[in-house]
Amino acid sequence: MGRSYYGLLISQTTTNLGFSLYTMSVVLFLYHATGSTTLSAGVTLISVISRMASSTLLPTFSDRYQLRSLLLFSQVLQWFFLLLLCFLFSIDISKMTIVLTYVVIAIISFFNGWFSPLKSTLVRSIVPEHERVKANSLLSTIDQTFLFGGWTFGGLFLSFFGAAVTVGMSVFLVLLSFLCLLTVKVQKKSTLSSNESFKARLTNGWKFLYRHKGLRVIVTMDLMEAWVGTIWIGAVTLAFVNEALQLGETWWGYINGAYYLGTIIGGVVVYHFSTKLRGRLTPFMLAGASIFGVLTLLYGLVSNPYMALLLVLLMGPAYQLRDLAQETMFQNSADQETLTKIFAARSVLVQFIFILSIIGIGVVVDLIGARLVYILAGGLLISSSIYGFMNLMVKKNGMSLERDLS
Repeated sequence: MGRSYYGLLISQTTTNLGFSLYTMSVVLFLYHATGSTTLSAGVTLISVISRMASSTLLPTFSDRYQLRSLLLFSQVLQWFFLLLLCFLFSIDISKMTIVLTYVVIAIISFFNGWFSPLKSTLVRSIVPEHERVKANSLLSTIDQTFLFGGWTFGGLFLSFFGAAVTVGMSVFLVLLSFLCLLTVKVQKKSTLSSNESFKARLTNGWKFLYRHKGLRVIVTMDLMEAWVGTIWIGAVTLAFVNEALQLGETWWGYINGAYYLGTIIGGVVVYHFSTKLRGRLTPFMLAGASIFGVLTLLYGLVSNPYMALLLVLLMGPAYQLRDLAQETMFQNSADQETLTKIFAARSVLVQFIFILSIIGIGVVVDLIGARLVYILAGGLLISSSIYGFMNLMVKKNGMSLERDLS
C-alpha cells in the first residue's frame, strides 16, 4: 500500500468528517430558523434521496471520465456549495434563505454520494488483491475513529463557534480532501466505452448484479439488513433506552458511543488478522452477520443497561467483520469499469429500502414498542445469515468472490 492509498485514506477521512460537521450545522441552523423538528429532520431524507439519485446516474459518467477526475470534480463542487452555505448562514433568515439551504443540501449530498462507490473502485485499482482486506479495514478504522470524534465533539464545537464557523471547518476539510486526492495515481484506462447508449451505461451494473449468483445473494442479504438498519437511528435507540432500560439521555449517549467504539475495535481486529481472512472471506462474512444478528436479538431482550452496553460494544467487531469481508468480495468480483456500476446499483437499492424503513420505523415503534422491534430485527438478521450460508456455502456461489478473478 503506497502513497496513492494513503492519499485516498486521508481524503476519505476528511470528507466524511467534514460531512458530519456540515450535517450537524444545517440541522441546527434549520431548527433555529424554523423552530420545526420535522423540517430540520428533513435534512436526512433529502440527503438520502440525493445520494440515491447520485448513485443512479454515476454509471453514465464513470464510462466517459477517469474515476479520479470524477472524484476531484465532485470535491470541487462540494467545496463551492459549502462556501455558498456559509454565506447563507451569515445573512438574514427568510423563506428564500431556507429554500436555498435545502437546494444546496441536495446538491452537496448528490456529489458526496459519488465518493463511496468511486473510492471502493479505486481501492481495487491501487491495492493488490492480497492486501485488500487490510486496506479496507484500515480505511474503516480510521474513518470510524474520526467520525466518532466528529459526532461526539461536533455539538461542542457548534455551541462555541456556531453553524457558520462549523461549516467553514467543513470547507477546509473538503479542500484538504481535494489536495490529498491529487496524490492518488491510477493507471488510466486505455479506452473509455463512451459509445454505449445512455440506457446501457445506466443498466449494466444492475444486469451484472442479477447475473452474478454470488453478488445477487450478498445484495439480497444487504436489502434484508437495510430494512432493519434504521433501528440504530437516534429516535429509535432513545425510545429503547427510555422504554426497555428505563433510563434517560445520558445512557442514550453511552449506547451510541459504545457502538462507534465497537466498530473502531472491530476494524483494528480485522486489520491485524487480515491474512487469516484471505481465501476465507465467505465463512468470515457469514460469521460476522450471524453474530451481529444474535447480539441484536439479545439486545432486544435485556433490561440491564450494562449488559446492553456490552452487547452494543460487541456488535461493532461483528459488523466490521461482515462489512469488510463483503467489501473485499465485491472488489474481487469484476474489473474497474464494471465495479463502479456494481457499487452504484447496490447503493441505490440499499438506500431505497433505507428510505422506506425511515418512513415506517417510527410508526412501527409506536405500535409494537422499541423492545419488540429489536427482537424482530435480530430475527431478520439471523434469517439473512442463514440465507447467505445456504446459497454461498452449501450451493458454493461464494467461491468466485474469494479471489480477484477479473
